[in-house]
Amino acid sequence: MAMDGINWSQKLSNEQLNASANSVQTRTEATKQNFIPLNRGVGNDASKRVTDTVIEHALNQPSARKSVNMLLSNSPVGLGNQPSDEDIESMGYQFSLTAMHIGAPKIFTSSDGGTITVYDGKGTAEMGEDKRKIVYQNGRYTQEMYYDENGKLTQGKMVIKDKIAGFTEQQYDFIMKGDKIETVIK
Repeated sequence: MAMDGINWSQKLSNEQLNASANSVQTRTEATKQNFIPLNRGVGNDASKRVTDTVIEHALNQPSARKSVNMLLSNSPVGLGNQPSDEDIESMGYQFSLTAMHIGAPKIFTSSDGGTITVYDGKGTAEMGEDKRKIVYQNGRYTQEMYYDENGKLTQGKMVIKDKIAGFTEQQYDFIMKGDKIETVIK
């Protein structure tokens, strides 16, 4: 009789374990169905990006103005007005991250490693969020584009780092006048 009691309690324990495991599995599946990943659509390479090949061609240009124009023509954040979120996403960059405070930047990424960070200029200077700008990064290339309150490009900066040591190999600063680059500083 003692044996029957042990077998019965073991059977009860196994049934409880199975029921508990099924309950956890059901809750996990329900959670997966309600989860929407932020990296949706990742897998598409960016249609516009500054590659190492473009960088090397730009570094070998006879003038800084030609280098800047070459880099901007390949960049997803080129000359012109500030691109909208939809414009950025149409180039293969998907929204991936933001913080929950006033002026927090929105970060868009592409599957090939490019990042576009959009600042609306409503944040604090201490956090570097007080200027309306877009920062594009891809590998050793960083580009900062500054805009006025109407979304018109006012100035920009491009930094190219050395592949191995990481020091600044070249930097270009430019100032806009209307829709054209007025000054380029190398």
